[in-house]
Amino acid sequence: MRYRTLGNSGAVVSTYALGTMTFGDEADEATSHAILDAYVMAGGNLIDTADVYSTGVSEEIIGRWLADHRAEAEQVVIATKGRFSMGEDPNDLGTSRRHLGRALDASLRRLGVEQIDLYQMHAWDAITPLEETLRFLDDAVRSGKIAYYGFSNFLGWQLTKAVHLGRVS
Repeated sequence: MRYRTLGNSGAVVSTYALGTMTFGDEADEATSHAILDAYVMAGGNLIDTADVYSTGVSEEIIGRWLADHRAEAEQVVIATKGRFSMGEDPNDLGTSRRHLGRALDASLRRLGVEQIDLYQMHAWDAITPLEETLRFLDDAVRSGKIAYYGFSNFLGWQLTKAVHLGRVS
């Protein structure tokens, strides 16, 4: 397995991440745990999930695996995402401070951890001002709920805007 740093951080991750979108849907818990075991045995350490994967079940399965594998849990880097709807309320989606605060707390509970290593915005939100999202992410780092943050499914100009706004703040 090859490794590299996570962006400009000092965190070291395997070049192959384990995507867990099918955990709880196409892969039951026993199969998912066997996949996690094999991945870690092969030297992988970056586990990617999201709150919407199997409506939270993927995070729950990973959380139970982490609880049963304390030594391995200390070595893996957990990445999850927030943005998409997890409920019927109009505020149950997006990258607003309100939604992300609740989404992050729910992910922490399902994963059974005190801190998410990498918390990513799952997609662009054209409604919420990017400054609000970036402030939330900065506050989440300062409070210790996340170590790092990132962006998933952003177009180049959207990511560029986030970088420039982040440098100004």
